[in-house]
Amino acid sequence: MRRSLAILSIFGFCLRAQAQNSSDLINSIRGAGLTSLASALQLANETQEGQNLLSQLMNGNHTLFAPDNQAFDDPIVQPLANDPAGLANVLAYHVLPGNFVNSSMNSSALASGVLPNVTLGHTLLANSSLVQLEGNKSQVLAWSRNDSDGQIYFLNQNPQVNVLNTSTIGNNLLVASIDGVLQLPGNISSVLDQNNLTSVLGFLNMVNVPGFYSNGSNATVNGVLDANTTRGYTFFAPNNEAILNANSSLASLANNQTALAILLQNHYINGSSYYSPQLYSVASNGSNSNLNSSDLISAAGEPFSLNTNSSGTFVTSGNGASAKIVKSDLLTENGVIHIIDHVLANTDSHPGRASSAYASATSVAAQSSTQTGPIEGLPTSSATGTSRSNNPSNDAASIRVGSMWGLIIAGAFGWAMVMFVGV
Repeated sequence: MRRSLAILSIFGFCLRAQAQNSSDLINSIRGAGLTSLASALQLANETQEGQNLLSQLMNGNHTLFAPDNQAFDDPIVQPLANDPAGLANVLAYHVLPGNFVNSSMNSSALASGVLPNVTLGHTLLANSSLVQLEGNKSQVLAWSRNDSDGQIYFLNQNPQVNVLNTSTIGNNLLVASIDGVLQLPGNISSVLDQNNLTSVLGFLNMVNVPGFYSNGSNATVNGVLDANTTRGYTFFAPNNEAILNANSSLASLANNQTALAILLQNHYINGSSYYSPQLYSVASNGSNSNLNSSDLISAAGEPFSLNTNSSGTFVTSGNGASAKIVKSDLLTENGVIHIIDHVLANTDSHPGRASSAYASATSVAAQSSTQTGPIEGLPTSSATGTSRSNNPSNDAASIRVGSMWGLIIAGAFGWAMVMFVGV
């Protein structure tokens, strides 16, 4: 009985200490002039999600992207005042574990790539109803810096959100004040639509996966990508101009449903979300990379190769069809999209190789890894963590990447394809 009372007493003391520490942190944020953020954290602290967030903030190095007071006046944000749990999830997307300090400048400078380079990191947002990345990883945040004026801003935000200034609280918290509340990544349909990728979105809605749902009904590829069971993908999405330029090639396949399906598969990597620093690292390091063609291949079993030079970074499908990556790191709930300027017109496939590669990718994703600091380099099947820098060079180099997507069959596509290529 005495031992139980002692344990309860210690437990109560720990809870009081944690509550005091949370209060001290919130007061420090309020003292920095971020009064609206402090109030939001106080409200979120009424929920388990908010308490978990504050508990993590008080342990180890973190970067807090702190919306200024005016940002909380946005009509889109105001409904969160009546949803403390939802507010806690949004705030979790503003916190990154690890060191994001640019120590070459000063102790409170934010590390950031300069366009076209992007800095990305995993946030503390890991709610499975909002994030479905491979290996139960938390959601990613991306930002970059304009070379002309030095302005740091976030990708995937409309309207644009900018970094205003940076400071530190204590020894472990970098605070970057920003002029908006960050929006969470949506599903693939919304992201493609927001980026005016209407032609390829139409493609995704026309190609079917037979018997995908448990009741035996078909799903479009778009529906598959939105499914809760799809965790992690990389999609090289041709822009509208690329689709238009490929009109004649696509029209010639209008009556070959299998070829159309394979062509689409050869734009996907399934089971792995590869962000631009990882792709650029692979392209730059080439034969020095830790991957080979048997590790990662496309959904149809075809290898991708990546190379970078003074003109940019290029992705090539196994048959030699190539495209330039013109915009990177469009984040979704369960993957990432990179926009390319040509259709990868490859109708070759190797299902067995795709299946083997997907099994390997799934195994890698299941391994525990530390999600702190900037994302750079690619994981391997024998180790976790990262292994490469993200400094692209001007020397062309290549390595094969990819993964399985599963057999997709296009249905009722002939007349619809004619309409599609005319978009």
